[in-house]
Amino acid sequence: MAGQASHSSRRAFLLGAGRTRPETQSPAPQRPPWSLAEKTFLETCSGCGDCVDACPEGILVADARAMPVVDFAHGQMEPGGGACTFCGRCADACSTGALLASEARATSAPWSFAATISDACLARQGIMCQSCKDACGDGAIRFAYQSGRVAVPVIDLTGCTGCGACQAPCPAGAVSFQRMEAPQGEMADAG
Repeated sequence: MAGQASHSSRRAFLLGAGRTRPETQSPAPQRPPWSLAEKTFLETCSGCGDCVDACPEGILVADARAMPVVDFAHGQMEPGGGACTFCGRCADACSTGALLASEARATSAPWSFAATISDACLARQGIMCQSCKDACGDGAIRFAYQSGRVAVPVIDLTGCTGCGACQAPCPAGAVSFQRMEAPQGEMADAG
């Protein structure tokens, strides 16, 4: 009996049950791909929810003010979350211009977020885990091997799209996203 309870607890931990996900480290929430800079976005977005409804991955949710935010934990991938495929359906559904139109998207990065891994990472605690690397379809996460120690994750910021595929599989909740450069439309806000 005790062994079964221990096995269930271990399984729940590895699947992420009961953990809280870290918030993004950026002061502004992570908006849908191709969003304008936060100030302009808030002035332009009506909070209609069309982008949330259009997201096939289910990673867009409405915040307390009915504004769309990215929440990889609510996605369609199993277990427990999803990733952005950058399909553009959210932006196509946006009638207010808070998300860039398809012509502008062709030459713009979807967003300026990249994965970061905190010290809560199991590998950084000396426990063998490569869940984030296994989930990264872009190959942006590699593990640096060190003699006599567990290999630790290293993120290639030039290869990371910030898609979120690595967040849900992390059993320690150590993956979050940080803004790496100026968001779309920020220059317009400066003037």
